[in-house]
Amino acid sequence: MNIATNGPAAEHENRETPWAERSPSEIIEFILRHFHEPLRRDLPTLLASARAVEAETREAPLCPAGLADHLEQVLLAVESHLAKEEKILFPLILAGRGRAAFMPIKVMMAEHEDHLANLRRTRALTNGFGLPSDATDSWRTLYLDLQRLEADLNQHIELENNILFTRVMGSSSDNL
Repeated sequence: MNIATNGPAAEHENRETPWAERSPSEIIEFILRHFHEPLRRDLPTLLASARAVEAETREAPLCPAGLADHLEQVLLAVESHLAKEEKILFPLILAGRGRAAFMPIKVMMAEHEDHLANLRRTRALTNGFGLPSDATDSWRTLYLDLQRLEADLNQHIELENNILFTRVMGSSSDNL
């Protein structure tokens, strides 16, 4: 499995228009397409890969013991988070009800902190993505995919917290 990386596209889908100058609807559509859809598609496969790697490396000194159980909890937390954004927060923002979005935004930002803590835990369980010289291809692929997940989640959280949510919370009008 290879998680689709967003790379430079995550920074600017249209390089001429900075994120800070885009409409909330453009930002939300980008988030849904480039972050939410890949997370839903890739996290279950990543979990299955972690289970397989743990099973095959059980005796190895750098075995990522507990990684699959951790990723299972990450999957549940992320699915819940995405649903709240898609069913509650994003509709409020798109309806121009920015003031009503204040508390949901605070909740999402707190959950983002939890997601960042989960990324740190993933790093700890994988010894900083450190592999032995004789690591299998599946083990190497898993760690590459986890690094891409980490990069994408960091970009996702930064775009929401520092651009979208900041704009909504700083808006003096409900009409965004």
